[in-house]
Amino acid sequence: MPLTAKGKKIMKSMKKSYGAKKGKSIFYASENKGTIDDVHEKGVKKAVKKQMKSQGSAKAKAGY
Repeated sequence: MPLTAKGKKIMKSMKKSYGAKKGKSIFYASENKGTIDDVHEKGVKKAVKKQMKSQGSAKAKAGY
């Protein structure tokens, strides 16, 4: 997914600090860990996945 303006800014800063390869690695590791968020544009796939996840937990609570 494409990066948002916030994501581009953070990626650029990390690449400047750590070098191209290491900066990119740290950026995605931080995103996966949850340290940084909203760095990728939200797409349909992600929205559907989130909706399915919330429906699944609702069904589990209802006893399905």
